[in-house]
Amino acid sequence: MFFKKVSNGYIIRLEKGEEVIATLSNFTEKEKIPGGFLYGLGTVKDATLGYFDLEKKEYLKKTFNEEYELSSFVGNIYYFEGKPGVHAHVTLSGKDFNVIGGHLFSATITGTGEFFIYVSDDILERKKDSQTGLNLLDL
Repeated sequence: MFFKKVSNGYIIRLEKGEEVIATLSNFTEKEKIPGGFLYGLGTVKDATLGYFDLEKKEYLKKTFNEEYELSSFVGNIYYFEGKPGVHAHVTLSGKDFNVIGGHLFSATITGTGEFFIYVSDDILERKKDSQTGLNLLDL
């Protein structure tokens, strides 16, 4: 991973073989980022995506093993029970130009991953919402 600190956040480049969510989460912890929003693009494989079933209050997960363009990555940095994390949704496109998307649990960079973190001045915390079963931003 390579990064550059800029006035309103960080520009990050992940390298081949790095796992997206774990690497960004570790970076957040190391740099003591209180919260923020992420945007990115690149190429990935072994992407595990999820869809939250509100009725069951759980994620349905599926892993896509092929290589995909990470055509859109949008997420945020938060703290839950004192531990930082990255919550992201993605859109992936394959060789057939079909698009899939959802909540990103994990994916491995195959070429590059380029991300921007817009850093918040305040800590963004999540708390369990009993109505939906989701860990929502506590604003």
